Amino acid sequence: MQDHPPAGTPAPRAVVVTVSDRVSGGTREDRSGPRAVERLRAAGFDVDGPHVVPDGAEPVRAALEVALASGPRLVLTTGGTGIGPRDQTPEGTRPLLAIELPGIAEALRREGARTTPTAVLSRGLAGIAGGPPRALVVNLPGSAAAVEEGLDVLLPLVGHVLDQLDGGDHLPPAAGREPALRDRVAAVARLVEREPARHVVVADVRDTRIDAASLAAAVDDPAAGAVVTFSGVVRDHDAGRAVTGIEYVAHPGAADVVAEVAADVAARFPVEALAVVHRVGPLTIGDVALAAAVASAHRGEAFAALGELVEEVKRRLPVWKKQRFADGSHEWVGSA
Repeated sequence: MQDHPPAGTPAPRAVVVTVSDRVSGGTREDRSGPRAVERLRAAGFDVDGPHVVPDGAEPVRAALEVALASGPRLVLTTGGTGIGPRDQTPEGTRPLLAIELPGIAEALRREGARTTPTAVLSRGLAGIAGGPPRALVVNLPGSAAAVEEGLDVLLPLVGHVLDQLDGGDHLPPAAGREPALRDRVAAVARLVEREPARHVVVADVRDTRIDAASLAAAVDDPAAGAVVTFSGVVRDHDAGRAVTGIEYVAHPGAADVVAEVAADVAARFPVEALAVVHRVGPLTIGDVALAAAVASAHRGEAFAALGELVEEVKRRLPVWKKQRFADGSHEWVGSA
């Protein structure tokens, strides 16, 4: 669905629904809904919306029922997928789904987490509802950036999904674009079906002491010609000031982010095994805050993978650090 339909072919219909108390109340501009409409029109859809409704399961369900009654092939919602008390878009969507497609929802979360670690907290659903004709319904988070990332994942799949709903077994042919579309669908399928645990021995956030030697032992493998480790240790100074200790506070989804980073590195580097752990809670001078170990056939590959693993955890992990200084003051250092 990346190009316009062939001449003479009716454009598939789509409906966009923005879910937001603030947008509904007129206190915030809707950016995600119009962006979804723009992208869908560029992809060849005849788009209705965005329709704005307040947060809550009942408003969402009512809006989706109205949308599905108009016979679209694709319905997108933006907003209300998080864990706040008013984030109930999934609750309003689920009763209408005849078939859930958890692989699509998981692919959306994985893609979002590449740039926004908290994207793993999205509870958005994807599935089939309505009919005839049946429609693909997808919940996207409520930001323009999340809509962009979500549609990058979703649009290559839509043609195949609609073809399957109409009884087809293959991607619809389209001169000049079928190979590229197949390649993009295959890439998304690999993202969904990847087995991240195959080479990931440990990927965790914990409040207990970390022993880098135990991580090295955990990744040891007969096929490995090199095992390299890293220990990030609490030092007694920062920017010329004496430090007496630190404390890490992590987002509830931090362990999922570490697991995602580990899976990414394991998929991109020729490693036999890897392990990574970040500590939270109070730490004293000399304590290990971050430890990682990588086993690979060759030292160059092991060092490269270890460097990427450490840098990506430091860049993407949602963790905050409180530093305590010798003069009795303290400061917080924000998460990446």
